[in-house]
Amino acid sequence: MKPMPSMPALLEFYRQLTENNYKPWFDAHKQQYLQIKQFKDSLAIELLKALQTLDEDLKGLGINDITYRIYQDMRFHDREPYKNWVGIYMAKKGKKSPYAGYYLHIEPYIGNFFICAGLYRDDKTLTKSVREDLMYSGEDFAACLRDAEGWEIDWDRALKKLPADAPASSPVADLFRLKHYLLVKNIDESYLLKDGLVDRLKADFAPTVAWVKLLNRAVDYAIEEWGYNIDPGTHHKVER
Repeated sequence: MKPMPSMPALLEFYRQLTENNYKPWFDAHKQQYLQIKQFKDSLAIELLKALQTLDEDLKGLGINDITYRIYQDMRFHDREPYKNWVGIYMAKKGKKSPYAGYYLHIEPYIGNFFICAGLYRDDKTLTKSVREDLMYSGEDFAACLRDAEGWEIDWDRALKKLPADAPASSPVADLFRLKHYLLVKNIDESYLLKDGLVDRLKADFAPTVAWVKLLNRAVDYAIEEWGYNIDPGTHHKVER
């Protein structure tokens, strides 16, 4: 029996895929990919089990709830046929739900490696609900940010100015400018290659659990009080 591929093999496969992103090459390397997928899925399940000890809302999820197919949807897009990145997203009710969660991103060819925790949805209803929670629970959000040492707020696509109804005196006034609510930590290849990856990820995600819980309180409010549609949508790859 062949040994299961390791992280170096996964990184090398996705580098080669980026340079050969067309069907004949992929078909010729399909067995190699299936072995890489086995390793990736094993890592994802191990990480899920670790984070379930921190956040009980992740219980009941399976591999299809937290990982993405390598095949691109080509029906309405002119793009390469295969994803050249690996994403693992763990959130209440799964990756297609509207809930905040925890994400690992591996994009070897350009050295784009990061983890993030929070809500990545440019959705007016959810943004409104989070902002209302910020109005009344600003100190709670401020405490979450203090606890998440080493993490940074993702300011991508944030408003340049505070919304007119945002309280400038709030301890987290700048958060009202956000359209999505993510804490981000950049990692590097050595982070992935060193022994104890899952334990390291668990330790890094641990101080973000309270942040995710607060955001999901706002999501629950939008669902329960405003009738927000919880039908699965599409959780997009986090662009950074």
